[in-house]
Amino acid sequence: MLDLLLTQTWVLAQGGAIGFLVAAAIGPIAMLCIRTTLERGRIAGIAAGMGVAVADTIYAAIGAYGISFVGAALSSGESWLKLVGGIVLIGFGVYLARKQPVNSVDEQEVPKSIAADFVMTLALTLTNPMTILSFAGLFAGVSGLRGFPLSEIPALLLGVFAGSAVWWLALAFIIGLIRHRISPTTMLWINRASAAAIIGFGLYVLVEPLQAFAQPLVAQLMAQ
Repeated sequence: MLDLLLTQTWVLAQGGAIGFLVAAAIGPIAMLCIRTTLERGRIAGIAAGMGVAVADTIYAAIGAYGISFVGAALSSGESWLKLVGGIVLIGFGVYLARKQPVNSVDEQEVPKSIAADFVMTLALTLTNPMTILSFAGLFAGVSGLRGFPLSEIPALLLGVFAGSAVWWLALAFIIGLIRHRISPTTMLWINRASAAAIIGFGLYVLVEPLQAFAQPLVAQLMAQ
């Protein structure tokens, strides 16, 4: 029972980290949430952010179940799978670090109600299916391409939602305090910090397979 609780807690933490990192990437939706907060206050910004968090969780579910069903067909415990997964994480981080933050959004009316703020960002986020690939890539890296056991995916998705929600709550709170435009340079550094965290996660994933590959070589050298 204790082992199960620890496992679920660890999966929840992994989901939270992934949800937070994906949400922290600055793009048009983040700009829209920032603008909504600046123009209409924290509550409106939080509602908009929660719409993004729900959409992220929906796409995370598609990515998690997809990777798990594919991973079930693969041999588990192979070091090269984790090696590829770590490279996927690092590649995603490098892509994010090179990506320039978008500093404008499509011209459109800002909704007048909290419900409209939520629905608007939910719908806009769902129109970007590339989010599925982001989550699928991260899940593949963390699990070594094997995917997560189906019994662990609900905790993973809860973590994704919590991590994403924490980012949007923090963003709305901070923007509500600052109440002035954030410079593109600041957004660029937010992107880079998020990218650095993802790359660091990828390097961590690579430790085990690199050790597994190095051990026979070290043993052979020692035997000579």
